[in-house]
Amino acid sequence: MLTFSKTLLLSSAVIFTALLTACSEPEAKEEDKEVAEFAVPVMVASIERKDISSNFHTTATLESRNEAEIVTRVTGIIEELSVEEGDFVEKGQLLAKVDARRYQLALDKAEAELAGLEQELKRLSLMAEKQLVSAQASDKLKYQHRAAVAAKELAALDLRDSQIVAPISGFISERFIKTGHFTQGYQKLFHIVDQSSLQAVVYLPEHKLSYVELGQQALLQFSARQGKPFVAQVRSISPVIDSRSGTFKVILSIANEELQLKPGMFAQIALTFDTHKNTLTIPTDAIITLDNQSKVYLVKDNKAVEVSINKGFVQEQLTEISGELHEGDSVVVNGHHNLKANALVEILNAKSSDDDSFIDEELTETAIAKATK
Repeated sequence: MLTFSKTLLLSSAVIFTALLTACSEPEAKEEDKEVAEFAVPVMVASIERKDISSNFHTTATLESRNEAEIVTRVTGIIEELSVEEGDFVEKGQLLAKVDARRYQLALDKAEAELAGLEQELKRLSLMAEKQLVSAQASDKLKYQHRAAVAAKELAALDLRDSQIVAPISGFISERFIKTGHFTQGYQKLFHIVDQSSLQAVVYLPEHKLSYVELGQQALLQFSARQGKPFVAQVRSISPVIDSRSGTFKVILSIANEELQLKPGMFAQIALTFDTHKNTLTIPTDAIITLDNQSKVYLVKDNKAVEVSINKGFVQEQLTEISGELHEGDSVVVNGHHNLKANALVEILNAKSSDDDSFIDEELTETAIAKATK
């Protein structure tokens, strides 16, 4: 009887222990789950109110509004050169001289012939008053006199053309001749460009016609000027649409009084169509778009809050937004692609002090990459 009691007592103890173990397993698993949860490292930016514009981006090459190819109408040897490439010249300034001896002699000859005809015309006029010559002879001499006057003017013009002068003010961009070269009529001698007023020609698609107007502003950037923006304005809009390309021509005018820009420079152009003032903006990288639906993650109480948004204008790295968010809210810009709503987050670029206000980008990306594995 005693042995049976001991056996019963031992069996009861084993069953009780098993029940205790079974009851404690869910609690242990839950504790393990809580221990396994970790904060996702993210980087954030503040939602700010800014002016943002709708721009059309294109490219073009700068051109000078005023430029000239200098040619000569006379033939001869270049006797003198007064300028070199890169020199600035004023309108009317002497650039070069062609040997003018032949043209001077031709002018002297024309003047002598004209003087003889004028003497003859005076003598004939006196005889005509006495009716000693016919009207036909008198008229013939008058025509010869007019021809001699024209011949003299042509000779004087050739003599003036032997001196090559600048038709506009600007810089000598090219020189095609040297001293002693033989030049023929209408041969190119110089190329002059006026850099003070430049233009850029762009071609916009037909559906943008209603967005463009005279005086509209555009921003130009050049790699040679380290991204510094330059302001241009719409000077002319073509009234014709090119049926082959479906585009229309727009000319932008750029003031260049300081001569920082040069003809031929390649420009990145942003033509401003409209501007929204004082609107909510966030970095474009913060937006997640899936199935035409856009969302962002805000950080509140160290947790990620998913918010649906509507996008507006996009300008460079900024996007206009609207939705259930406010100025000053912290929006996740890095590490958000694997976030879920209410996930615990750790802000890596939180400002803790003036000396430690940011974290090295490479270390941040490494931390985020490890967290998303």
